[in-house]
Amino acid sequence: MAVLKRQVGLATAILVIVADMIGTGVFMTTGNVLDMTGSAPVVMALWIIGGCIAIAGALCYSELAATWPDVGGEYVYLKKIFGFLPAFLTGWVSLVVGFAAPVATSSLLLVQYISRFLHAVSGTPGEIMLPDDVWFQKTAAVAIIVFFGGLHIVGVKKGSYVQNVLTIVKIMIVAALIVLGLFAADFDKIGRLAAGYPAAGPGASGFAAMGLGLLVVMFAYSGWNSASYIAGEIRSPERNLPRAMLWGTLLTMCLYLLLNFVFLIAAPGEALMGKDEVAAIAAGFLFSPALSNFLTLGIAIILLSAVSVQMMIGPRVCYAMAQDRMLFHWLATLHPRYGTPWLAVCVQMGLAIIYVVWGSAMTLVIYMGFALSVFPVLAVIGMMYMRFRQPGLPRAYRVPLYPYVPLLYIVLSVAMMTAALMAWTTTSLFSIGVLLAGIPVYYLWRFFVK
Repeated sequence: MAVLKRQVGLATAILVIVADMIGTGVFMTTGNVLDMTGSAPVVMALWIIGGCIAIAGALCYSELAATWPDVGGEYVYLKKIFGFLPAFLTGWVSLVVGFAAPVATSSLLLVQYISRFLHAVSGTPGEIMLPDDVWFQKTAAVAIIVFFGGLHIVGVKKGSYVQNVLTIVKIMIVAALIVLGLFAADFDKIGRLAAGYPAAGPGASGFAAMGLGLLVVMFAYSGWNSASYIAGEIRSPERNLPRAMLWGTLLTMCLYLLLNFVFLIAAPGEALMGKDEVAAIAAGFLFSPALSNFLTLGIAIILLSAVSVQMMIGPRVCYAMAQDRMLFHWLATLHPRYGTPWLAVCVQMGLAIIYVVWGSAMTLVIYMGFALSVFPVLAVIGMMYMRFRQPGLPRAYRVPLYPYVPLLYIVLSVAMMTAALMAWTTTSLFSIGVLLAGIPVYYLWRFFVK
């Protein structure tokens, strides 16, 4: 069977991570975390801790990816360490929810931000326009998904080129917001960074509030492991994968910390607490309406990049599973001309389109967030297990400061999941139930395949 070619360089791998991490998360989480904790210093501390968790995870995944540089991410690592059952479960959740649902959500949000921008520049925010129609938005979102799906079928190099351009533009937009924000900010109000407010979060306090706040922050940091999904297409993976994962995560962490510094100094905490649109609120305090409109359009461009990168890396999980007959074997077929897993791309396109029409993508992300947190922890535990079980296994890269780095990731991740189980019991139990339901599905599939 034909295999994917190694034609992705270090720069593209770094930009894939940045593109996957920087989406709407950083622009809409700070207000909710401030509402949960009631403390601006705690909010900044959680963003720092979240970045440390992401870096620790990236370092651990670097060892796994350099040891087994194949496409598929956690699916490959759990298969190698624990066998096919946990690999099937992570692959199934990633395929059905982990990538398709965010693609659907980002494409719909993209259309909505464009609609908001058109209202702002037309000067008639109250007027009903064609982009406000729900089905127009759904149709436009489907068109965006099909465009990027087709782009990543046509070729890895062409798709990577467009992805790189979009990501560089995304970084420039974020950098412009930071620089302009720092220039326009009133540093006489820097005391806002040390302010406390009455917390009005979801009935949680103490450990649960901190854990929930960190969990929300980690939603924005998700994507630090995205280069591992295309490891089989990265040139010199033993050298480039660890560099890409470390530098991509570090760059994103720095941008996140600077952005949140701008948000918290720009607006009073009362204006941000419990709000999703923190970037727009901060821009309203800092800039003229014209620059605020620029921010709205900029977020749309950021979402464009997010849709593209999810359509690029998600099908690689489907491809890896199909190679092992964990899905229909024909899904591992590469396009005869372009050498891409085109049928796997079509499957993700189809799922994302269903979620757009159905309108349930965000619900799936919320309900399955707990499940999506389980498998990276299991992969890092597996990395430590392999150090004990096979100390002589050739490892092109080893986690520095072992075992403290993986233990930091595991302990803090388990603490977050415990807080979620305490405060978001229903959604967490639903997520656990879906995972457990995958076990009989796996055995039925293996029975009928064999």
